[in-house]
Amino acid sequence: MDLKEFLFLIKRKSQTIILMILTAVILTAGVSLLFPLRYEASSRLLITQETGMADAYTVSRSNEYLGNLFAQVARSASFFDLVANSQYNIEQSYFQGTYAQKMKTWRNTVQTRTLSDSGIIEVKVYHTSPYQAQQIALAVNDVMVNKNTNYQGNGDKVKINIIDQPLVSSYPVKPNILQNTLLAIVFSTIFALFYIYILPESRYDWRLFGSKKQQKRHYKEAAANAVWQYLPYENQNQNSDVETPSPEPTPAENLAPQGNINNILR
Repeated sequence: MDLKEFLFLIKRKSQTIILMILTAVILTAGVSLLFPLRYEASSRLLITQETGMADAYTVSRSNEYLGNLFAQVARSASFFDLVANSQYNIEQSYFQGTYAQKMKTWRNTVQTRTLSDSGIIEVKVYHTSPYQAQQIALAVNDVMVNKNTNYQGNGDKVKINIIDQPLVSSYPVKPNILQNTLLAIVFSTIFALFYIYILPESRYDWRLFGSKKQQKRHYKEAAANAVWQYLPYENQNQNSDVETPSPEPTPAENLAPQGNINNILR
């Protein structure tokens, strides 16, 4: 199949392609809405340390190590306990269930990553309440700044400073319905093109409404049925495939005289 034929096939199968895309978009949006909508509070921290006469490469590697260390520590159980017991107004009922379930919720709530070897840690907190997202982000930053010595052995030589205070999103960012919808459109379009390429026969078409030929055939059948109901009984029998039995001849003795025989002979 060359390009011209494939473009003609796309035009002919446009209803199938559109229905596949709409189906994928509706399913994706429906599944996305099954999850709770969560706001995001993002902030950034900077790691600094007293290095003395160390060269720039050593400092860079050290910052990268500490950044990765604190990014992992923020998702630990001990760090969660410090945040939960902090002075900030954190709703404890949000972290329900067993301790393992609480930790699972915590790891879904807080995400951290380091920006290369710059010593910058990016902290993102997701919560169904924008206020709670902000409170948890403030608590995480406070523990990082004031209690980081619990997780590193250089003592006061390592300092963590807040360079961006928690900024809360104005609308929910998870699940990202717009992004999911765009991905659904892209992948469903690719799938639809592949589908019509390997199954170009009409019997594999997706139709919300019948084709024009089918609609015309249905209209003709409906019109024929409507006319058939108003035909006389004799015409229906003539057009019918069932033969109507002819009346039996009347016996001669039962026939009444129809006229004078003398008048007929004249």
